[in-house]
Amino acid sequence: MGQLQGKTAVVLGAASEGNMGQTIARLFAKEGAKVMVAGRKEAPLAALAKEIGGEYALCDIADRAQVNAMADKAAATFGRVDIAINTTGWGLLASLEEITEEQLDQIVDLQFKGVHHFLQAFVRVMSAQAPTGGSLISLSSATTNPWTRPAATSPWPVFGSGMRSRASRTVWRSITADSGLPRRAGAF
Repeated sequence: MGQLQGKTAVVLGAASEGNMGQTIARLFAKEGAKVMVAGRKEAPLAALAKEIGGEYALCDIADRAQVNAMADKAAATFGRVDIAINTTGWGLLASLEEITEEQLDQIVDLQFKGVHHFLQAFVRVMSAQAPTGGSLISLSSATTNPWTRPAATSPWPVFGSGMRSRASRTVWRSITADSGLPRRAGAF
């Protein structure tokens, strides 16, 4: 019996081959969890769901309605959601001076507003599961560092720390929240 036997998990950002989301989904399924994978590309999601004996949902984290629909589908499919993980992110390989308004909007939509949509949707679902709640996790190699500068000198760890500050208000509902922020000296 695995460590996650009897648990349910949603892994958002599992549509690209070999990424963190796919790795986490495979590990969770191996450990006994019922897993729903989600992202923007149907073919790889369907293949991964079939491989791990799970479910899948199409979802663009930048679209609040799609995130709410994914959270609702997971709750309806599994009866509850114990773990929700956001692994979406986009690393913009450009200097600060080269970033366009459109690129900045994409970063904000994905890595700030999207995390907010994710939190709202799963706090709503997990709050309904009281007193047991659940666990929210947001991590990405790009989320805390959109301009690929060292996180200790970047002004942008707010994208990840915003999750911690917003989610911390719901810990009293038995929901644990964490992010993949670096915890190095000088990062904040």
